[in-house]
Amino acid sequence: MTRTTAPLPNRLSEAETARSMHLSIIEGVAYAIMVAFGEACFLADAVRLGASPLQQGLVISLPLCGGALGSVVAVAWLRGVTSRRRIVAFGSFVQVLVLAALALTHAAGAGSTLMLIALAVMHQAGGQMAGTAWNSWYGDVVPSGVRGSYFGVRSRYVYLATLLGVVGSGVMLHFIEPGAAGVVAAGAGGAGFAWVFGIAAFARLVCVVLFGFSPEPRFRGLPAPRTTRRFLGTSRGRVAWRVLLAGGAMQFLVYIGSPYFGPYMLRDLQFTYVEYMLASLAVVVLKVVALPAWGRLVDAHGARSVYALALLLVALVPLPWLWAQGLGWVLVAQALSGFAWGGYEVSFFSTLLEATYKPTRPYVFAAQNLIQGTGQLLGSLAGAGVIAWAGGSFLACFAVSAVGRGVLALIAPLWIPRPAARDSRGRLLLRVIGFRAHGGLSHRPVDEEGA
Repeated sequence: MTRTTAPLPNRLSEAETARSMHLSIIEGVAYAIMVAFGEACFLADAVRLGASPLQQGLVISLPLCGGALGSVVAVAWLRGVTSRRRIVAFGSFVQVLVLAALALTHAAGAGSTLMLIALAVMHQAGGQMAGTAWNSWYGDVVPSGVRGSYFGVRSRYVYLATLLGVVGSGVMLHFIEPGAAGVVAAGAGGAGFAWVFGIAAFARLVCVVLFGFSPEPRFRGLPAPRTTRRFLGTSRGRVAWRVLLAGGAMQFLVYIGSPYFGPYMLRDLQFTYVEYMLASLAVVVLKVVALPAWGRLVDAHGARSVYALALLLVALVPLPWLWAQGLGWVLVAQALSGFAWGGYEVSFFSTLLEATYKPTRPYVFAAQNLIQGTGQLLGSLAGAGVIAWAGGSFLACFAVSAVGRGVLALIAPLWIPRPAARDSRGRLLLRVIGFRAHGGLSHRPVDEEGA
């Protein structure tokens, strides 16, 4: 007798929808703890392990580039499945294994920079795979009439958990590690990182368990890629390409300098772990506070106009680092970064959404991951080259990054045409997808019905 799997229902009942939404809030909190105790600590761990400037850049950029393949695999997988939950759980479990491996090797004193980079790539690939499928899953689960309020509530819990987690991980490292990452001998300590990575692994495991209990409606699969190829040949599709290429160029210029802000704080300014995490917290707080205001600006003046303003602000981010010599100026620089990147993400994604249709977006966002990941990797390599040319000075790559960003901020708005009629999209729904060295929490839009 052949055993068959019962097909998923096309729609969830009210009770199933409510349960799935409730569990997702708890899962979001666990995810935030994973981010705060996991990937937010990768760069500090690399500095502790004695990573060179090139390796420090690769710890940040190579996972983003290699990890983009996770979203490509997820998009291909989504074409032939009726259940997205398995993809989400699989990608999340990959992250559990990576974080557990980091915790165990650090506890045994066997960690190395190359191992950290390799595992960080696997971590990012699993995260992008899970995130792509999760985006589609919960875009269908949450009813359109309550989507804005629901994701607003979920985001507040995620932000609060992230803030508390960043503080907690910084305090834990401060008291368990023998000294700041840029002060102790290369490879000294590691017990504190074993603890934070262990907590991150457990938090992500909680997510996997919650996914298993979360109901899911039937999924009919993504449309064939040829639909997207035809779209990209239209006038609106050509605008989407320009937005993607401008985003990739900005990431290249940003990553000439941004991966090295952390090492500069830990090595040159000799920050303690508490000071380092306070600087990271400043980015997160200002970004969270600024996001609603940026959203209102987009609604009032249009995405393209706000995008032009945000580009100029992002260009200014490296400037305070040129004279920052203590925690005070660093907090100012980080606050500017959080404010600017909040505006950049809201306006960039709004511009991209205006230039695309819902059936094409999974492919467009996969392309965005690849283009921006490539730009980030090449930018970090260029930044390492600038540092070597300048005799090890981080300030040189900050200056080069600032000049490049400024030039792009003047060119990009002229290159991206103004839409003939601005779509009335309502509130842009964002979810946290990770932690970036240059802008704190990173976001991605949640799929919407229609459009």
